[in-house]
Amino acid sequence: MTKAVQASRGCRGVLATLALLVAAGCGTTSRVYPGVSREVLWQAALGAARHPQYADWFVAENGVFVDETDGRIEIFRELKRDRAKPGAALIRESETWTLSVAIDTADRIPKVRIESRNTLRAKGFLAQADHYFAEIDARLAQTGPARPAEPVANASTGAAGRLEGPTAQEPMKSPVPPPAPDPERSLQSP
Repeated sequence: MTKAVQASRGCRGVLATLALLVAAGCGTTSRVYPGVSREVLWQAALGAARHPQYADWFVAENGVFVDETDGRIEIFRELKRDRAKPGAALIRESETWTLSVAIDTADRIPKVRIESRNTLRAKGFLAQADHYFAEIDARLAQTGPARPAEPVANASTGAAGRLEGPTAQEPMKSPVPPPAPDPERSLQSP
């Protein structure tokens, strides 16, 4: 085998690995919350996980696993919506998210880290993470003035490993509507 053929195969391997890394992307993002205590941040993150609010999606399923001792929340969320383009039939869209949320206080400044649990990062992961951070921010804004961050040694502990299914959340205000009828079928006479 010539050196040119060996170099060509080596380049293909490097390019394939690079393409895989680009496709996978970064499946983790984080945000720091200076001046917020770990407990207040934990409650805001927990509320955002248990009671998500979306303007353009319906929450069909929202499973939440809580490990307060480790400061970890696992979320399985299924979202649905109907979209229509002018002159076209409605299209039912659905997205499934499996996220791991961790509250990290190792640096004395609380940080929320969100990691996609999917093998490859989904197309809208960063938008979904931004939405989760916005829900945390909204809950923190309701708590009043910021409190100083607690030292790591005072991190609270609680019941670990509670599994809360979709029935643990408040009832949805509006259920997922069925797909719209096909306009061509509704115009036909029997």
